[in-house]
Amino acid sequence: MARKAFTRPARDYSPTYFQYLISEIENFTGLTFNKGERIEANGADQTEIVLVSPNGTKYKITVNDAGAVSTTQVV
Repeated sequence: MARKAFTRPARDYSPTYFQYLISEIENFTGLTFNKGERIEANGADQTEIVLVSPNGTKYKITVNDAGAVSTTQVV
């Protein structure tokens, strides 16, 4: 999958920026997220959720069968 660079957010919360970000993600992935909707990532199909920290470090979020959530740094 190709990478897309998004504009950086302002230091303060901006509803306009988040609307832009959601729109870009929807356009890029073809996914649409609605407020109040549950989003499921199925580990069986190797879907991953990766969050990026403020310093740019990437962390994959996983959950085991007991419900314990953990993160693993990814490259």
